[in-house]
Amino acid sequence: MYLTQLDINQVRNLHDVKIKPGKRCNYIFGNNASGKTSVLEAIYLLSVARSFRTTHIKHVISYNSPLLQIFARIQSDSNQEHTALGLERSDKKTRIRINGSDVKQVSELSSLLPVQIINPDVHKLLEQGPKYRRQFIDWGVFHVEHGFLQAWQQYYRVLKQRNAALRKRLNKKDIILWDDQLIQYAKSITLARESYLSGFLPIFNRYINTLMGLSVEISYVRGWNTELSFTETLSKSFEKDIFKRFTSSGPHRADLAILHNGIPVQNSFSRGQQKLLVCAMRLAQINHLKKVTNQQSVLLVDDLAAELDVQHRQNLIDLLVDTQAQLFLTATEQNSFILPPEIESKMFHVEHGIVKEVVQ
Repeated sequence: MYLTQLDINQVRNLHDVKIKPGKRCNYIFGNNASGKTSVLEAIYLLSVARSFRTTHIKHVISYNSPLLQIFARIQSDSNQEHTALGLERSDKKTRIRINGSDVKQVSELSSLLPVQIINPDVHKLLEQGPKYRRQFIDWGVFHVEHGFLQAWQQYYRVLKQRNAALRKRLNKKDIILWDDQLIQYAKSITLARESYLSGFLPIFNRYINTLMGLSVEISYVRGWNTELSFTETLSKSFEKDIFKRFTSSGPHRADLAILHNGIPVQNSFSRGQQKLLVCAMRLAQINHLKKVTNQQSVLLVDDLAAELDVQHRQNLIDLLVDTQAQLFLTATEQNSFILPPEIESKMFHVEHGIVKEVVQ
């Protein structure tokens, strides 16, 4: 899918913005604080109903406005079919519409419009907690394994019940009655994640070698001692769980170990190297999704110049273009990047929240 129309209302300083993006490259330039990143934020919101810049939606809604509104039309890669997507978000309510009908699940938006983001904060995937790396792998599994979302939702439903029983210090029988379901869904989640990673890694290895000329080892850490089954782990950790009042092991504690020469990249890579590494991971996900499902992603690239020299920046641009994904790139200057002349591209200038297409 790719965007053919995008209307944005009351997203930060963007009011009544209407643009028709190009299928391949959309270059958005303007001064800092002009609203460039807010255009990307609106597209991201339309995919997952949350911002990549803040956890508080009230900070995204324009001052003195009760809600934000985003509307788009997307077109299938394989035919001329269009789908209309709409999102309204206030501080308390989210409304999603697909082809004029209300839907309840954000996952319905996400499945129609897979969106990836590369911005100055991408290094947080490596430097912050396991939660962000679980989100990374789960994005990929969600889009290629249709049964994963249900297993994931059921696992967390059962986990919530077991943790509630632990907090209340119920007797052992009332706590472990949740274990069989937890084990069942944990198995499904773990198998899906490991299967995804096996397909993802060869693609990632090619990207990291092209971008950095070195090898990086990525392995899945299940969230419990691999010498034990999850059944044995729950049994052995029961007293610890009682003491801590939560379930200490399981897929909800999983992580990705990312190493170079046996050392965590968080400890050995510079900020620029970390950015290139995460870019390779994002590119591999886009490529893997296309390979498995024949579905394209929308790729948002904000301030690519940060922490990258000219050569690495241009190498990355070339790889981004090669993905065939619909690109939205921001920069402060009109000529920050060199795009291949044969690639269909559109240019937009943003100033004080006003977005205008530039005729090339």
